[in-house]
Amino acid sequence: MRVPLLDLSDQYRALADPIREAINKVLASHRFILGSKVEAFEKAICAYCNAPSGIGVSSGTDALLAILMALEIGRGDAVITTPYTFFATAGCIARVGARPLFADIDPKTYNISPSAIQKCIEKNCQTDSGGELKTKSGEKIRAIVPVHLFGLCCEMDVLHEMSEHYQLDVIEDAAQAIGAEFSFGERIARAGTIGKAGFFSFYPSKNLGAAGDAGRESCGFSENTEWNGVISTM
Repeated sequence: MRVPLLDLSDQYRALADPIREAINKVLASHRFILGSKVEAFEKAICAYCNAPSGIGVSSGTDALLAILMALEIGRGDAVITTPYTFFATAGCIARVGARPLFADIDPKTYNISPSAIQKCIEKNCQTDSGGELKTKSGEKIRAIVPVHLFGLCCEMDVLHEMSEHYQLDVIEDAAQAIGAEFSFGERIARAGTIGKAGFFSFYPSKNLGAAGDAGRESCGFSENTEWNGVISTM
């Protein structure tokens, strides 16, 4: 018996009529790129996640790429992330010219392990005379990219403390975690809004799937002027 890796037929069957109605409205509007529908979705997801603003992008890959470029991460830099993720996580880091530095996962959650990050830093990095954390080959450690997997948030409180101690940005790969919540400080925070920036994916196989790779991004500034928001894909 053939068992498909992903079978969306039952899901589509239940939603076929409203999906076709929505598509027909877009086709009738002749606004096939951006337009009011994308703007409405940007506002809705920002309201849902309590993020300041939203900008549409073409895919989760481009969302992460946009964040890295906005933070001016590139050649001479390094970013700590997990090896247990879709290849685009490390691929985007490499695309901007930075070096992916891998820290292992917690075998109970499959999310990146804070203790493994600490060991990775102790093994591969050192602080220079100016107080900057660098790899032994000279790249400056700029950020940590935790990946929230299967709707479960990483240990964001511990990662936040580490990021403050080492002066690193936290970029949340929340591609598989829309709607996931984490008790962060005195608030219950949604995945993608706890770090410097974050992004979702709405690829058909994700927690909330759409048709194709279309996407959106949202970002903004929090009250303390830190860039904090959500970058997402439809």
